[in-house]
Amino acid sequence: MGYVILLILNLCTPFAALGVVIFFLISPRRKLLRNLRYELSQRFVLRRQGQKIKKSLWIHAASVGEVRSVIKLAKLLKEYYGCELIITTSTAAGQNTALKEPLFDKALLMPVDCYPLIKRFIKFYNPKYLFIVESDLWPNMISACANNGVKVSIVNGRLSERSARRYKLISPLTKMLFKKMTFICAQTEEIAQRYISSGAAADKVYSCGNIKYDLLNDSPSKIEEVEEVFRALGWENAFITVCGSTHEEEEQIIISAAKELKEIKFVIAPRHLERKKQILRALKDSGLRYASLSSYKREGDLKDCQILLADAMGWLGAFYKKGTVCFVGGSISRCGGHNFLEAAVFAKPVIFGQYYYNTPDVAEALLKSGGGILAGEKDFAAKLKNLFDDKALLAASGAAAGECSLSFKGATDRTLKVVEKYGK
Repeated sequence: MGYVILLILNLCTPFAALGVVIFFLISPRRKLLRNLRYELSQRFVLRRQGQKIKKSLWIHAASVGEVRSVIKLAKLLKEYYGCELIITTSTAAGQNTALKEPLFDKALLMPVDCYPLIKRFIKFYNPKYLFIVESDLWPNMISACANNGVKVSIVNGRLSERSARRYKLISPLTKMLFKKMTFICAQTEEIAQRYISSGAAADKVYSCGNIKYDLLNDSPSKIEEVEEVFRALGWENAFITVCGSTHEEEEQIIISAAKELKEIKFVIAPRHLERKKQILRALKDSGLRYASLSSYKREGDLKDCQILLADAMGWLGAFYKKGTVCFVGGSISRCGGHNFLEAAVFAKPVIFGQYYYNTPDVAEALLKSGGGILAGEKDFAAKLKNLFDDKALLAASGAAAGECSLSFKGATDRTLKVVEKYGK
């Protein structure tokens, strides 16, 4: 039955591809097709890019985040297998990120998931191993590789409850595909069990942790620049709450807290910088003194400035390190929470909301250790004031957060041990 579903998917692929092209042509997003000729060449594997390869290692990562997370592991895999390294991505943004990394011998766009196209890709680039990062699983990619002598594995595997329920709707196909896997390295034991329930062989599924946590950096760039900003604002000895990856609802809560807690300074680093004008409007309407990272040098007297809008990329880690307390967004607004450990690694208390379903293991570990503090719209200001008033609590919570962050490292080494178990 699994092969029947796969056949139906292949028959539907040309119509689906045509539908997507038509949609973009008539939608405001048609500008995304400006590189259509280049994309078609790679999506339909019209020609081989570069010289013929005798043997390669193929990594597939969906987009920017997955590409960045796999770099350390990819380097180790390349050394272990001793062959050229090809990476494919589902998005152009992911490919652009991979192209900047010298580690990859080729960075290509993922072909359309049609069996003949994947088979041609295999013929052109001769991969012997395919490692799929996280959850970007394509039926024909897996099936064509397994049928043509390419070992297929999942690393840093992620499978949500929602996806697992969807897999049950096409269980003949998913069971067939998971049985073709050489092994699966899942981020958590809970995720590992979901793979097994979806049809993967229990003796081939391992709980290895999340490799992106091995990239945690407690020495970020721009430390000196942040110190300069804080001096300009007169915040050298201030209690500073750094609010990272925020969304609209959370920014309103932060502004309300700032009105109540005049003695506390705030940095707002929004998740989406394209919302800058909207945030500036909200800050202006609040009546509070504020400045912007991009223009504070031109804003004259910064005395009594209480909020800094971090409207530039690449500064968040340094702000977390030089701040006093961290709030991680996407957790009061219902987005599942962003990277809590990115803040915890600096041994600072981490405040977040109840919606942390993206990384429940991390959130619950932080809460259990005391390094994480749960807050919502009604008690955000109160929880912050507790830390401001109780220096012993502030120090203990920060130390616990730092220690907790270290416990999540080591997934890359554990994953490599699984790779070595199955040999070359």
